[in-house]
Amino acid sequence: MRPRLLDLVTRPAVAGTVAALVLRALTLASRFLLSLLLARMLSPAEMGQYGLLTAALAFALFMVGLEFYSYTLRELVPASPEQRARIIADQMGLGAVALLAIGIVVAGAIATGSFPARLAPWFILILVTEHVSLEATRILIITWRPVRAYIGVFLRGGIWVYMIAALMFAVPSTRMLETVLVWWALGGVLSIAFSAFSLSELPWRELSGYRPDVRNIRAGLRVARPFMLTAAGALVISYVDRFVIDAFVGRDALGIYTFYSTILIGLLSLGGSVSHQFLPKVIAGYAAGPDAYRASLRSFFWSMLALVSATMILSASAMGPMLALLGLSTYAANVGVFYAMLPGIFLRMLADVPSYALYAARSDRYLLICNLGSAVVSTTLNVALIPVLGIYGAALAGGVASAALFISLLGFAIHRMRESFREPGATVAIGLPTDPDMLYP
Repeated sequence: MRPRLLDLVTRPAVAGTVAALVLRALTLASRFLLSLLLARMLSPAEMGQYGLLTAALAFALFMVGLEFYSYTLRELVPASPEQRARIIADQMGLGAVALLAIGIVVAGAIATGSFPARLAPWFILILVTEHVSLEATRILIITWRPVRAYIGVFLRGGIWVYMIAALMFAVPSTRMLETVLVWWALGGVLSIAFSAFSLSELPWRELSGYRPDVRNIRAGLRVARPFMLTAAGALVISYVDRFVIDAFVGRDALGIYTFYSTILIGLLSLGGSVSHQFLPKVIAGYAAGPDAYRASLRSFFWSMLALVSATMILSASAMGPMLALLGLSTYAANVGVFYAMLPGIFLRMLADVPSYALYAARSDRYLLICNLGSAVVSTTLNVALIPVLGIYGAALAGGVASAALFISLLGFAIHRMRESFREPGATVAIGLPTDPDMLYP
């Protein structure tokens, strides 16, 4: 029995999955720790400001990336090392132009007083490091190096939190939002350095004098165009509630809501790490035929169901006692909103299965319909319920929107599974389902 168990654990695929889960667990724990730190060190109003800042960062990251990776990743898989270097260089050129445009927008927002000037430099620096490290993570995953990818994720979003926790407890003067932003940027720099090392085997020297291929960039943007709307819809589902809460209820209530959503988005990111492990298998299964396609989705579903159920039960059981133990009375008084948000996150995590099924079948149109429809539901319900029910209205709106997303994706996935092998040519340009690593606390 023991030799069989040892043989199973030491298999490369199993070992890689376990290592990725451990790294993701450490990153999740760091987000949880960061949420507790901010709750202890900042007032609810300051926590609310942090929530608005990270929401703005998520949308800015989307505008910088432009979902171009939905084209890049498809091209990288069959490409030679020389071609991979050129593809990545093209994406870097596009990102540089987009970052310049975002910088101009931020400067305009500062001039009009709608963005705090003291936070702007750190916002831009974090945006740059997050964009570069996130794209490097995606490249490492699609080139079958998930462990290295999630080491980069841990450097970007995990290790610096443990360091800043020790610093804040040892030096009270560092207990401010700016300290968090400085260390966040440093974590991104570390992740970029590690990713650069991991991709150093590509023939970068051959790019001397190379100019980004405008035709390839245009082709990539055409592929990504419908999926920009899909990603925008997913971001609206995740963040529109924060802006509505701030407008109708107040910054203190937003701080409480941000505390809990920080933890739950961490859970969503954990689920995303498992989903990405199955992505190449689902794609390969679709290419191999109906039986392999269904087998890959069956394995994917049961793995996700086990993970989601375990995390939901553990979170629900631990939250109340933990808040009481740490003396976070303001947040403990509103712990009900956390329980109200759990069903929505449960469904969002499970939605990866039908979403990736549609992705493998090249059904971007269905993904677009589902995400935009859920975004409309989320926005409408948030505007309608938050003025009446406060942050509980936001939790209810999120749950209904997530249910609409899951049910619609599942329905389209079942329909596509029945039809795709009857009409092998009836496909459209491929895009990638929204990456939870785009989501920030």
